[in-house]
Amino acid sequence: MEALAEELRRGIGMICVNYYYQKDEEILLKAKVLGERIRRFCSSFLEGNIYGMEDEEYRNLERYVIQVLEDYLDALEQWDPVSMVDTLDYGLRELVNIYIDKEEDCRGEEDDG
Repeated sequence: MEALAEELRRGIGMICVNYYYQKDEEILLKAKVLGERIRRFCSSFLEGNIYGMEDEEYRNLERYVIQVLEDYLDALEQWDPVSMVDTLDYGLRELVNIYIDKEEDCRGEEDDG
């Protein structure tokens, strides 16, 4: 799962940087390419409480994952690049960072805290 998280981290980073700095309007097409990997990654969180979390914590995680997936699908359905960037940068990235030690935000800056 770490390798998939790293792939998604890189993909999210490229999409967001291109959107923020180069005003790339094709981010929806690029985000759609990540769709199968996003599905596989997110489904791993929904296969049961493999993390040994408290029940309430795990239910919150499940709700969060489902919301991220719904937001991703809504952004594609509405063909809304702003919603997609928000979903990738502030939704999916939070899940990816569970597996990534080194956090890097969408603008390419490292988070020291």
